[in-house]
Formats: sequence, structure tokens, C-alpha cells
Amino acid sequence: MTPLHLLFVADHLKCGGAERHLVSLATGLARRGHRVSVAYLKEHAELAGELERGSVPCVCCNSVGGLDRAALSRLSALIDLECPALLVATSQYSLMFAALARLGAPHRPALAFICHSTDVVRRGWRARSRFLVYRQFYRLAQCVVFVSEHQRHFFAALGLRLAHTEVVHNGIDLAYFSPPQKDDGTRLRQALGFGPADLVVGLCAIFREEKRHADLLAAVAHLRHEGMSVKVLLVGDGPMRARIEACRHRLRLDSAVVLAGFQADVRPFIAACDVMALTSHSETFPIATLEYMALAKPLVASDVGGMREQVEHGTNGLLFAAGDVNALAAALRRIADPPLRALLGQGALATVRARFDLHAMLARYEALFAHLQHSTLT
Repeated sequence: MTPLHLLFVADHLKCGGAERHLVSLATGLARRGHRVSVAYLKEHAELAGELERGSVPCVCCNSVGGLDRAALSRLSALIDLECPALLVATSQYSLMFAALARLGAPHRPALAFICHSTDVVRRGWRARSRFLVYRQFYRLAQCVVFVSEHQRHFFAALGLRLAHTEVVHNGIDLAYFSPPQKDDGTRLRQALGFGPADLVVGLCAIFREEKRHADLLAAVAHLRHEGMSVKVLLVGDGPMRARIEACRHRLRLDSAVVLAGFQADVRPFIAACDVMALTSHSETFPIATLEYMALAKPLVASDVGGMREQVEHGTNGLLFAAGDVNALAAALRRIADPPLRALLGQGALATVRARFDLHAMLARYEALFAHLQHSTLT
């Protein structure tokens, strides 16, 4: 294969799902011998070190927000300097910058857009108003990549007609996220105050409203009132932390819910849990749930976004209607059965190995980007 020459354009390099996907994709393609670099618009560079260690240089365009013309000029100059064959935007904001900078550069690479969200039109009238502007830039991309079929159908239902779309599911590094050994997580579990008889439910997510940590706490409070020895491990941090702590106190769960904070390596914390949960009211195709499944953990997940493309109810996890605390409690009550947990955990592991391997994802993007690059060069 002719080596690819790619310039990814991102909003920022914070620790989020889209940004983690970018790091995996960019560094994975660099390992395959392609020339890859990243331009990020805003000064948040937590993941820059991971990119650079993966031989992917990154440059900040120092946008102060909005359509920053100085940042746009910097991006246009970078395109002219590097002469990539393909620009790859990873958000609708960076798509706008990439499309406009491309028009202002003497060198005109092809443009692809990896769309990670459906929330761009769900967060009130302001988001919907912005989408009316951004959707024009969707049409300027030679290809729009969705991360789930559900997401592709969602945008089609909005009347967004695009010439070329693809669905490429997220993938994870199965060598890094491998099932824990028997004693992995045992010491941490004890250190966190969990006993061998406790059913420990884990959730790794930023503390934001749409993640609905409060639903999990409410369900656990209900189960503990029934006499179940169930506890919770929350990994992450964010703007909702104070409200989550207040909810924990109000439900009298101070001794039953551990807030572990942000963790760069979540694997030992997942290993310390018996079951993992997703309680979000909005998702597209989360990477965190794939990580749980790769570690052979049974999953209880809200039936949102593309979760049905990950989870087959009763085979590799349990689904419940988002926001239905009683249904969540019922799923946790059911999964307290050890044989069922073992069955679902092995089903989860088999699913990830068969369908969501990072190398399979990289091969799909490599073929797609090669086609777009070839179309531009010819």
C-alpha cells in the first residue's frame, strides 16, 4: 500500500472518548508506516504526550473560540507546509476549521469527517441552531464516517443527505485490555473497603449530567433496602462531582459508594468490580463499555445510541430502558447470580474479540483513507 499522508484536526486533546479514539487511530496508523500528524485548535493537551510517544507530532492552533481567524490562518499555513493528501476532522467544530482552512491553502487535500456524537442536535435550541450552520460543512467532506449504524440512521432522519458515508465501529487494543488474572484487583478491592460477599458495581465516566450516575445510586439504594450487599465504585471526575457526593449522602450510601477520582489506568479498578454499568441517557458508541467487555466483565447498560450493536441482551450483557431506575435495579438483581455473571462476561469477551479489535478498526480506516487519498491524487 502507498503510505498515507494524513493531518487530523481536533478541537482539543482532553481525555474524552473522541480524543482517545483519535490517539488510537493516529498512533496505530503511524505504526503501520503512514505519515500522520495532528492539529488541535484549543489549548488542552493532556493527550499530546501519548501522540508524540506514538511518533505523531501535534501542533496547537491556539483558537480562543468561535471562528478564530488567527487560528484558521495557522491551520491553513500548516496545511500548506505539510501538504497532506487527506484532512481528517474529528468534531463538527474542527470540521468547519478544516473545510475553511483547506479553501484558504494553496494545497487542497481531500477532507474526511469522523462523527462521534448525536448530541450536536440534542442539547437544546442553541445546539440545534449551531447544527444548521455546521451541517453545510458535513456536505463538503468527501466522506463522513459514523461510529454506529444507529448514528448514521439518526442523521439521515434529520434530512442530512451525504454523498459518501461509512460506518466504522470503535475498536480497542485487546493486548492492553486483556482479561485479569485471578488475583488482579483483589488487593485494590480490599483497599477500597469492599468485602468478598459484596456485589461491586463499577462505572468509569466523566461526572456529567448525561452519564446519570444518580440513576445507579438510586437503584443501589433500592437494592440495599431489600437487603442486598451491593456497593459502587465510581471512577472519574468532572463538574457533577459535588452533586453526586450530595446524592450519595442523601441516599445514605456514604459507606457503600467509593469515588476513586480520575485514573489514567482504569484496568485495576475494573478488575476490582463484579459487574460494570452504563447508565447514560445519551451515547453514540462508547469505548468504555468495550473496555469492560474486553476485561470479561458482565455489563448492565442503558439501551441508548448504538448499544444494541455492542450488546445482545442476555448473551453478553443486560440492557435496560434509560432512566428506568426500577429496570436498572432489576437487571442488577438478576446479574447478582454468579453463574450468569460468568456466562455474560465470557460472552462479552468473545464479542469484543470477534468484532471490536483495534487492528480490525485500523484496517478499515486504512482502506478508506487510501481510497480517498488515491481519488485526490488522481
